[in-house]
Amino acid sequence: MFSGFFICMIIGLIINMLYALIEPNPTNEIIIKILNFVANFFTCFGTVFILIVHRIILQSTLVFSIKQQYRYILLYGLLLFFGMLTLVILGEISEPLKVLLGVKIDLDTGSPEWSPIFYIYVILILSAFSIIPIFRTSFKIYYSLETKVLKRKWFFYLFGSVGLASVLYMNFTDLLISLLLPEMIEFTIIYSLYGISVILWGYLMYYGIGFKLKE
Repeated sequence: MFSGFFICMIIGLIINMLYALIEPNPTNEIIIKILNFVANFFTCFGTVFILIVHRIILQSTLVFSIKQQYRYILLYGLLLFFGMLTLVILGEISEPLKVLLGVKIDLDTGSPEWSPIFYIYVILILSAFSIIPIFRTSFKIYYSLETKVLKRKWFFYLFGSVGLASVLYMNFTDLLISLLLPEMIEFTIIYSLYGISVILWGYLMYYGIGFKLKE
């Protein structure tokens, strides 16, 4: 189940690299927008698999059944996908609505720009159904561990989780700032440098949870 997180992240990264290679112009705008939508969906969707693993560790599959796991994954995926899709479609009705609800593509750079409502929706769904429950269950697992060795390894995992979440939130905030404050390039530069740390956070997460995956 934990591999689902890494698979989704890799898919999102590959799609991001693909649309970055496409020349930004009015003809390719819709293609870039679709690829960006899919990339963002997989990036957000992948985090739910971390939560599922946490709940399995805390409750086992006898309490948190396979059926319940798939039901939660499906609910989160539907809310995320169709909510984002609805806002993007509504934003295509007119330019003012696009600035308020949807996603714009900067035809000079090919970079996506998120509207305030789109940003708020994604952050709310991601936080309420994934990130906050992940941190809550992480602390429960930490305090349930009985040895210092296991606590230390889980601390590394928790630290990696916080780091990864910070990269996600900075990424999405950068997309919002690109629309509202395009002259504020300092934040983009900081995020671009900080984003490289995702490799470290991913390694710490796998190192910290590896002992549980082997049990």
